[in-house]
Amino acid sequence: MRRLIPVFIFMMVAAGAEAHHATVANFTREVISVDGVIEQVRYQNPHASILIRHSDDTGKDVFWLVETAARTTLQRKGITLDVLSAGARITATGLKGRRANTMYLRQIRFDDGQVFTPDAESVTIRDARIREELQQMSDDFVNLRMMQGFHHQMNLETAYRWQDEMVEIMQPALGEVVGYKTGGHNAGPTFPTFPPDGIRAYILSGMLREDGHAIRVEDSKVGFLEADIAFRVGDASINTADTDLEILAGLDAIIPFAEVPDPYYDPETRTVNGTIVANMGTRLSFTGEPVAIEATEEWLDRINTLKFAVLDEHDTVIQAGSMEGWYEPIIVVRWLRDQLAESGKELITGQLLSLGNIGIIRQIHEGSSRGPAYTSNQFRLEYYGIRDDGPATVTINIDR
Repeated sequence: MRRLIPVFIFMMVAAGAEAHHATVANFTREVISVDGVIEQVRYQNPHASILIRHSDDTGKDVFWLVETAARTTLQRKGITLDVLSAGARITATGLKGRRANTMYLRQIRFDDGQVFTPDAESVTIRDARIREELQQMSDDFVNLRMMQGFHHQMNLETAYRWQDEMVEIMQPALGEVVGYKTGGHNAGPTFPTFPPDGIRAYILSGMLREDGHAIRVEDSKVGFLEADIAFRVGDASINTADTDLEILAGLDAIIPFAEVPDPYYDPETRTVNGTIVANMGTRLSFTGEPVAIEATEEWLDRINTLKFAVLDEHDTVIQAGSMEGWYEPIIVVRWLRDQLAESGKELITGQLLSLGNIGIIRQIHEGSSRGPAYTSNQFRLEYYGIRDDGPATVTINIDR
C-alpha cells in the first residue's frame, strides 16, 4: 500500500459558508493524499464523511476521517456518495485537517483509474456515460453479442438502480416485468461475481417459454440448463408478512421452473456490479403447470424437504437432489421481498419468484470451462411429493 503523500500545493478555497467554515476553521491549505481502504461512508449532516484505513510506514493501520459538505448541500447539487462502498481501495486527495488524520475531500481516485469529485458536473457526466454503456449492453445482449464489463464504482443500492434503467431499456425487445429471480443462497462457495448475501434480477415476459418448448444451441452464446424452483405471489399481504406461514399464505402456487441463463460478458472484465446491472444475463425461463399450495406446517415441511431429479428423453435420471441442506425456499422469498423493499418495490399478485438453482446445471455449449456439453435432447425437471397424481414437471427440449 502506498504511503501518505504530502502534496505541497496551495489552493484557493471555494466560496460559500459551509466551504469557508470547513476549510478555514478545521483545515489548512496544504493539499495531501492518503491511500487506503474505505471502512465506512456516512451521508449525513453536518458533514458527510468517509473513514479510510491507511497502512503507515511501519505497517500499522491508521484511520483517516475524510469530510466533505453536508448531506443537504450535496443533495441540492444532485450529488451522492453512492460510488463509494466499504472495501474499495482508493487514494483520497484534499485539504489537510488541523486535527490529526483528517482531510477535506477534493478528489478520490480508485485503483482502476476512475475519479470521483464531489461536484454536480462530474456526476452528470458520469451518469450520461453510464446510460450510453447501458444502451450498448442492452443492444449487445438482445443481439447475442458479448457485453463489455461494467467498471463503475458504486454501492449495491446504486447498482440496482442502474439495473432498473437497464431493464427499462430492454423492455421494448423483451417485454414487461412478470417477476424476479434470485441466486447465491445455496450452501457452498459464493459465486465470485455475486454479492455475498445474494443477488436479484428481473424476469420479463419475452423471456418466458412454455413447458416443452424446444431451444436451439444457437439461441444462446454461453447459456446453460439450470434446474430451479419458483413460486407465484397470491396476495399483497406477503409484503408485510412476518412469520414463515404468513409468507407462505402470500403465495398461492409452486411453479416448476427451469431456465437458460446466458451471462455473455467479457470474462476479463466481469464484476459484481456488472452482473447486477446486466440483469444476471437472464435469457430464457421455462414454466410448468402451477401446483396450488396451502399455508400449513405440512406444506412448509414439504417445501423444505422437496426431492427432485432431472431426466433425459429416455427417462434416464441425470441427477437427483433434495432441498434439504441446499436452501429453505421461504427464507429466500423473504430475502427477495426485503431486498426489493429496500429499493421501494413491492411484490404484486401474479408475479413469479424464481429462487435460484437447486444444484443441477448442465452446459449447452462445447468448450465451456464449467463442464462438458449436455448431449441429450431433453432436460426434464421433476419435483416429487407435491402432487397426488405424480411428479410436477417442466421440460426443456433441445433441437439439435
